[in-house]
Amino acid sequence: MKSSSSPSPQPGKPFLEKLESSNKVCGGLYLFDSYLSHDECAEALKTLDSEDFPWDISPKLYGQKLTQHDYQHYQRSSSSTKKKIGRSAGLQKLEQIAGRIEMEFDGKITDVYCNRFQDPTHNIEWHKDTYGRHIFVLSLGSRRTVQFRNNKSRATDSITPKEGDLYFMPLAINSTHIHRVCSAEETSEILGEENSGTRLSFVFFFESPKYANEFKISKTDRFIGFVEDMLS
Repeated sequence: MKSSSSPSPQPGKPFLEKLESSNKVCGGLYLFDSYLSHDECAEALKTLDSEDFPWDISPKLYGQKLTQHDYQHYQRSSSSTKKKIGRSAGLQKLEQIAGRIEMEFDGKITDVYCNRFQDPTHNIEWHKDTYGRHIFVLSLGSRRTVQFRNNKSRATDSITPKEGDLYFMPLAINSTHIHRVCSAEETSEILGEENSGTRLSFVFFFESPKYANEFKISKTDRFIGFVEDMLS
């Protein structure tokens, strides 16, 4: 069911048209069910959850060890990144997906942050994103519940994306909510079914088209995002 508060579609503005076609959930997310088909998911997972992808199995952020595996696909257009892409079938697959999102949503993806939740205890605790950009999040493999908590009311809402689901998360939602990614064990309790497999999550940092005025990033948020990038 489409939300009445979604941006009004306008001819020649595909980004807004795509958002209008989505399901709006969790106070501000735009969900695209089955963005990748079952066969596309199987093909992508075979490459991305393998030695063909340069996963870091002991990652750190701000000097702290993370529980999940990750890979930071920074500055896609830089010559050094292009060389890495040329040597990696996994990064080539990631680039195919990024290019598709750029084309269909009429924007630019600058970086991709990749997570692999392999151990059932892997999770991401409550936090807000301060990278100064909107994001698209694509899920592959097993399911994990993502919870959002309103800063004022403390009310919690959640979404458990299926394999192939894609959602758009505007930066503004971080001013009203914090969020976390549940472990497989917690997700199993929430869903009432076993859910112990590996989940891959790809966070595409997205610059919306200029005509999407309501999604314009402020100079302050851009500066905070710049500092955050330096510190991480």
